[in-house]
Amino acid sequence: MSQQWDKILLYKDRSVSQCIETTFDFMRQNRRAWFSSALTLLLPWSLLLGLSAFTPSDDEIGTEGLFFEMLFKWKGDSAPFFFPVLFIGVWMAYVHVYALLTTYDERGEAINRLTQRQLWPAYWRMALRSSWLAVGFFLTAVAIFLSPAILSLLLVVVMIPLSLLPSVSLFERAGVFKAVGKSLRLGFNAWFQLFFTIALMVLFGFFMTMVIELPSSLFDLAFGALYGSGRSLGAVAVLFQYSFTALLYLGFFIVISMTLMAAAYQYGTVSERIDIASLEGDIRNFENL
Repeated sequence: MSQQWDKILLYKDRSVSQCIETTFDFMRQNRRAWFSSALTLLLPWSLLLGLSAFTPSDDEIGTEGLFFEMLFKWKGDSAPFFFPVLFIGVWMAYVHVYALLTTYDERGEAINRLTQRQLWPAYWRMALRSSWLAVGFFLTAVAIFLSPAILSLLLVVVMIPLSLLPSVSLFERAGVFKAVGKSLRLGFNAWFQLFFTIALMVLFGFFMTMVIELPSSLFDLAFGALYGSGRSLGAVAVLFQYSFTALLYLGFFIVISMTLMAAAYQYGTVSERIDIASLEGDIRNFENL
């Protein structure tokens, strides 16, 4: 007997809690495709970022430093590979979410049984279509990081409405300027709803990070109590530390993916409300004739 399938509509009026609940419903309904896609697109970058765990102190490695430390260390020295790899991981989170959403919308059935080989064309198509978005968000993130505090705050305020930009660009096939303009118009009309959606997803990510990091913190405390803080880690301990660091970054990318999906359902909510308001206005104008 086939399992009953209820398609999750993108364009539907939802509250903040309902947008988040719908995100979890999508993940649950298409859990096999969702998690296999996450492992395919997000795990490689998490494993690379896990190398940032190898940041021994200068008295352990001398003045020259280790290769991994020079590439990924972000305490004091610059990290030439850390932030680019982090950026690519966030970009792949976008590709992950919107490839699944578009494939789900195009099909008349759930995508849970699709293999990664069947999803790869959607990944490539989404990566190519989102390249300008990725560059734009990267430059915006750099501007926020380098700008004074007040200007950074203003950029963050503008970035809340621009969280709708990927959905507008993708689902409406709008050009750059049209997509930015409509994202700002829709986003500012629902700024607080978008803000609370993103804030709740970030809070969820904070608690998930604490859960992931707890075993690693307990291990560090136990190791320090047994052997002292000055003793270097053994091979098993280093592998353990690396694994939890990579898992932490994988959790970070998954939370980014869930936030992007919740923002997509917020786009559907705002669009539906505006369409309903426009329809009601047309009806009133017709009655006044």
